[in-house]
Amino acid sequence: MHFDDLYSDYIAATYDRQSPAENPAKILICTTPRTAGHSYCQVLQQFGLGIPTEYFQWQYALPLMRRWSADDAMDLEKLNQQAPDYGRRLLAKRTENGVFAAKIFFENLPFARDSIGGDDDNSFYVFLSRRNKVDQTISLLSMLHTGQPFDSQETLPGIPTVTILTERVVRDTAQYIFDSEIRWKNYLNALDRRRVAEVCYEDFIANQQGNASTTMSYWFPGFELKSKTISASKRYAHDVEFKTMIKRQFGDYVRRFWQDHT
Repeated sequence: MHFDDLYSDYIAATYDRQSPAENPAKILICTTPRTAGHSYCQVLQQFGLGIPTEYFQWQYALPLMRRWSADDAMDLEKLNQQAPDYGRRLLAKRTENGVFAAKIFFENLPFARDSIGGDDDNSFYVFLSRRNKVDQTISLLSMLHTGQPFDSQETLPGIPTVTILTERVVRDTAQYIFDSEIRWKNYLNALDRRRVAEVCYEDFIANQQGNASTTMSYWFPGFELKSKTISASKRYAHDVEFKTMIKRQFGDYVRRFWQDHT
């Protein structure tokens, strides 16, 4: 299934539920771009642990809240004002087996906290990071240029596109990744470490279901994790040549940035 099909399903009634859980467990997949957060969401959904996607990005939150509240004129300002109402609807309609899960970037954290509340003993966090920061930066640059997050020709609304790549754009992109990781680490370090799992992209990609199962079995020992084969994805295949071109032109510059920031 292409990403644009998934996006349409997630903002439609396809995944709406009527959850009886009064205080569902909450799993937040804390990411920076291009760390396989979408794949982690798919694995959790296969396990029956929530229906995770990027619920705190306005591209998802605004159409969901417009539909749930029957207010087609709702804008971002009103959405922010009604964050607690959005959170109540979100937990009620997108909880599966007593679990709500979502992928989240650090800049969306304030809206998430306004929506579903602060940290508690029933909150769990997966922090996704990537060892190969050069490849992560180049992958993000490719997405910013094409506007295509995954394998289809469709663009996700709101993705900032960059027509011309320059050293300044490259530096700003790498700096964004660096700053986001630092902010996540500072935030998560203040929480109960037993409820925080640090997951490396490279380890997860090598064994997606096994890697996620290890973490989830520790947090939910009584939950029978479903095991279904996840279809192979062609994610990112559309821009292999473009990534090669970026690496050829800016690879040394990106490597020097990360050498200076580690």
